[in-house]
Amino acid sequence: MERSYGIIPLKKSKASWQLLMVKHQAGHWAFPKGHPDPPESPIETAERELKEETHLEVAEMLQVAPLQESYRFEREGKKIEKSVTYYLALVQGEVHLQSAELSEGRWVDLLEATQLATFPECKKLCSEISKILKR
Repeated sequence: MERSYGIIPLKKSKASWQLLMVKHQAGHWAFPKGHPDPPESPIETAERELKEETHLEVAEMLQVAPLQESYRFEREGKKIEKSVTYYLALVQGEVHLQSAELSEGRWVDLLEATQLATFPECKKLCSEISKILKR
């Protein structure tokens, strides 16, 4: 099982929440994430990947359980099972994308995030985020 960790970047805009969605060079829209560099913890990995890919930093972690997505895909003819753990966090800084991995980034509201997300697993995450932020 391949594992990755990421931050779902949030900011409050007037009365609504916005999320940063990123378009990976492979063409899909999702959230910043990546693989751990030992001996990093999952949260350290997520924060490092956020900084590397977007130049943003965590201002405050939301005290909720991490969100999970799991899926299968093929890479170079091999079947891969992947699990991604995401942490919800308020972020700070100006977005500067890592062009080697990302082609675009957009701050969007939850409805637009759900529509923009490429894969069903990411659309489901957006639905879970919506429920959490309404509490």
